Amino acid sequence: MTSTAATYLSQITSMESKLSSVEQFLATATDTAQFYSYSEEAEKLMQSLSILQNEQLLATITATATSEIASASSAIAAASQAYSSIVEENNLYNFQPSFGGNLTMAIAMAIFTGLHAVLGGWYRTWGFGVSYFMGCVLEFLGYIGRTLSSHNVDNVNDYLIQFICLTIAPCFIMAGIYYLLGKLIIIHGSQFSILKPRYYSYIFISFDVVSLIIQLVGAVMAGTEMEVNESGDKGTHITVAGLSFQVFSTTAFIIFYIYFIWKIKYLQRSQYQQLEDTDQFDSRFVDIRSSKNFRYYPYIIFLGTILVYVRCIYRVAELSEGWSGYLITHEIYFMILDALMMGLTILIFIVFHPGFVWSRFDITDKKNVPRQSMLRVKRWLCDSKERNSEADREKSFDSAQL
Repeated sequence: MTSTAATYLSQITSMESKLSSVEQFLATATDTAQFYSYSEEAEKLMQSLSILQNEQLLATITATATSEIASASSAIAAASQAYSSIVEENNLYNFQPSFGGNLTMAIAMAIFTGLHAVLGGWYRTWGFGVSYFMGCVLEFLGYIGRTLSSHNVDNVNDYLIQFICLTIAPCFIMAGIYYLLGKLIIIHGSQFSILKPRYYSYIFISFDVVSLIIQLVGAVMAGTEMEVNESGDKGTHITVAGLSFQVFSTTAFIIFYIYFIWKIKYLQRSQYQQLEDTDQFDSRFVDIRSSKNFRYYPYIIFLGTILVYVRCIYRVAELSEGWSGYLITHEIYFMILDALMMGLTILIFIVFHPGFVWSRFDITDKKNVPRQSMLRVKRWLCDSKERNSEADREKSFDSAQL
């Protein structure tokens, strides 16, 4: 009994000290955001203190003191209800984020970050690798924020981490895809494209930077407004404008991409092969185009783009409804249309990493590529073909044996 009383006394003393510090700060606070934040903290501390004091009473009184037991139990229930109401009133999500789902995504993004870092460094795909690495890091941080929020839905810092990071991460992912389209055009020939290969990165990354700035300004404004218990609508509208601009730029990119695929007759394999046979494509990269890994790569790039595109459209629809809209308050839609879409587009470019297609060698639109470099590309592709052929022969032999 003495030990229990001492434990409660220590906890109560500590909480009273915290409450006193918060009240002292509130007495001199001038910043509105901090005043609201500390006022909420003071309310939670007072209810927690009431719960502890009454629990201490229950631990020390005898079983025969029925009226005291009933009174203390009633006070604990009332304080617990008041505490829950404070948390619910200040719930920034308007729902309880899934701990398991968000932790799973955080772990997956940590693994993806490591794999993209290793593959990007090994194959020296710096443009693509850095973009995807940054995007993966932001996704990871975003899901860490959501995981922490699952136990503390009124924590503004955790909320802002997830909101800002998950909002801007696709800009970096798309930058990597712009890089891949540029390489795809160089491999076939810039005459099949509306723009020169490097212009895709210049133009669309510039669009993404504009979108990124708008979204960041909106996210910070929304967070600042929510800190002082305002609606956050102004910041939300700015964020929606940034996301809408991103949808516009991605739509333009898809149109350019489809035009390029149509010009090289990629979907008509016989006509595509005819362009190859008549030397219409860049002859320097004939071995890359004929490799097994390259055959489906244009489809993979298009799929990655569409996945990000779906996510961006969802986010525009979600935020357009406001902070209490149906989409934003039902996490299942976020998990499918944001988490799944981004997870897949990051994953497919691990399985189909550009390094697996053109190894460590830079694909440049300059015609004076060092001959030695091109010979190394050819040697790598030939070795790859020989390995694939040998594996096919072994499979055929094993089948014959059976």
